[in-house]
Amino acid sequence: MIFNKLTRLKSPLRLRWIKQSQLSWWLEIKTAKPYYIYYFGPFVSPKEARLYQAGYVEDLVKEEAEVIAIKLKKCHPLKLTICHESELD
Repeated sequence: MIFNKLTRLKSPLRLRWIKQSQLSWWLEIKTAKPYYIYYFGPFVSPKEARLYQAGYVEDLVKEEAEVIAIKLKKCHPLKLTICHESELD
């Protein structure tokens, strides 16, 4: 019912609702030495993301990366791996 009302609206509310409905849950894991940001996902729920989190962290640690931050985000990352060159100088 709410969806039908929103589909008829041409407003910022409708556009925001459509954008949010297309977002999924992603784990954002930042590492140091090297300084990277990794996105793992998409997941249908925070619970599913947390089930896989330890495995991703374990893989990064095996590659000798130092995990410095983990965030659960509802987003649509444009890149899955981001290298911050300014931190590598």
